[in-house]
Amino acid sequence: MGNEYHTDCVVPTVKRGGGSVKIWGCMAADGVGEMVVCESRLNSAKYIQTFETALMPSLTSIFGDTNSDGVIFQQDNAPYRKSATTLRWFTDNNIDLLDWPAHSPDLNPIEHLWGILKRRIKEYNITSKTSFKNALLQEWHGMPSQVRNALRSHHAR
Repeated sequence: MGNEYHTDCVVPTVKRGGGSVKIWGCMAADGVGEMVVCESRLNSAKYIQTFETALMPSLTSIFGDTNSDGVIFQQDNAPYRKSATTLRWFTDNNIDLLDWPAHSPDLNPIEHLWGILKRRIKEYNITSKTSFKNALLQEWHGMPSQVRNALRSHHAR
């Protein structure tokens, strides 16, 4: 009696809904690029920084060089993504933007990958934000075949 709070009797649990993590990732038909865990809300400057630290290296890893000529980038219409500063960065880096209809997340093939990622992450014993980030990164880089499937299913639509 009185031992119920003793460390031998207590099992730690992780409650769901204790926070969120925003991630940015990119993909092409040949696989996934970098994934970035965003620690704070994005604005134009942070979004551009993500491109410089993740998108441009992804072009090298996916296509073999940093030449962005002919790259068509798809993104939604969030204000920081459509700001003059962000649009100028795309122009300066020779990256064309795909016209994006409002309120159309189902048109983006990466949404399929986010769904796969969420299902896979549920299999982990997540005990902290760090273990969550590590699981995200591990699963993200294990998805090449799912990328092709996502693009095929997107093309069929």
